[in-house]
Amino acid sequence: MSSLPLLDVTAKCLEELIAWHQAHHPQLSAQWQSLYELRDRLQQRAWHIVVLGQVSRGKSALLNALYGEAIFPVGAIPGTTQWPRTVRWHCPDQIVDLTDTPGLDEVAGSQREDMAWRVVETADLVLFVTQENLTPVECQARDRLNTLGIPYKLIFTKTDLYPPRAEGIAVSSTTGQGIPELRQLLQQWLQQEAPRARAQRILHQASQVEQSLGAALGTQDTSAWSWLAVQVAGSLLLPGGFFDVGLAMISTLAYIRKACQVYALPFPLPAFASLSQFVLLWYAAIYLSSWQGLTFGSELWGVNTTVFLQGGVIFWGYQQIRRRLHPYLQQGYQWGYCGPQRLLQQLTQTRANVTASG
Repeated sequence: MSSLPLLDVTAKCLEELIAWHQAHHPQLSAQWQSLYELRDRLQQRAWHIVVLGQVSRGKSALLNALYGEAIFPVGAIPGTTQWPRTVRWHCPDQIVDLTDTPGLDEVAGSQREDMAWRVVETADLVLFVTQENLTPVECQARDRLNTLGIPYKLIFTKTDLYPPRAEGIAVSSTTGQGIPELRQLLQQWLQQEAPRARAQRILHQASQVEQSLGAALGTQDTSAWSWLAVQVAGSLLLPGGFFDVGLAMISTLAYIRKACQVYALPFPLPAFASLSQFVLLWYAAIYLSSWQGLTFGSELWGVNTTVFLQGGVIFWGYQQIRRRLHPYLQQGYQWGYCGPQRLLQQLTQTRANVTASG
């Protein structure tokens, strides 16, 4: 899967999701409205690189060194950058928006930190700026970047004052040490990794939108109790195991179809293999449980164990089907040919194959 077709496929995925929700979930537009923003961000020509770090780590100075001009304000007083600021950087064959952000741990600066993270969530790449050792605040920020799935480069600044580190990229904005190497590394990343990183990030966010929508739809009634009652009553009246299995097939498919209608998902389900295997085994259990069992009591008031055994098997089967179906439905409409989860799995598999091949 090459980089350019990957962006095209991702765009097709977003268009399919938007069209589906426009047709089936207009009343829940607040849940999926952000898909428009993701589509627009995917189509942007400029790549977005954001610097992130604590106060006085040299974020603005690093951007000035990369840009080649003192365009971002720096100062001796901590907290010079009070809001995000973006400039256009024209690399060879690439257009980049460089964004400076406020520090993560400013005194009474929670609003500034929130602004910084809102910008980070739209980034294609984060330059995570630190100095000698990661502080607890920086460790939390790194964990958050990993959770959000945002690619980042660890940058150790002020190497003219601190010893070099084995990990990360060591630079000095004052002496220029490491700046040409960092600029070359970013250009290489933009040419080779940027399209894949943007597609993965946007697919990850689209997947979260679908899960949020699925959770909202989950408040609607998708109970299987009515179908369970039909199945149990029919099993008591029908004479043999084959009839019980036939009734189970009809009621099960009707229940799954009804659940898909509630969630406005396609039926039959695209990813149905594991559930189908369980349902087939359940049908076999219903058939075996219909065999003649033991009868206790008199002929008039006798109770046959087959009734309880088969009823228990039916009840257990429906509970298992609900348990297995519920997480799938709450993933939203993303398991189709161009669904976010399916594309993410393909990306992961492709990267694993490339890594394995060396």
